[in-house]
Amino acid sequence: MKTYKEEIRKAIDKIYCDCCGENCSKHIDHEYAELSAAWGYCSKQDGNQYDIELCENCFLDVLNFIKDKRQKVLGPFNFPHEKDPLEGERYFPL
Repeated sequence: MKTYKEEIRKAIDKIYCDCCGENCSKHIDHEYAELSAAWGYCSKQDGNQYDIELCENCFLDVLNFIKDKRQKVLGPFNFPHEKDPLEGERYFPL
């Protein structure tokens, strides 16, 4: 015998870029990037949490801003580890 219970669930309907307002859900797989941070003790942002959705164009703008800032602060920089996180990694290798 099977018994059932009623359940209410939230499902994502649409996703909008928090920067430009573009509807990211118009793409089949909801193509968007998430930027999140939760700041803890001894931080100037103590207790603040950020969850930001970005369309591909805005994400690339933010990524380029970070790369430019790193270039200004550190000058020519060779990432000390095997992979530079700002260069990404191919999900489907060629």
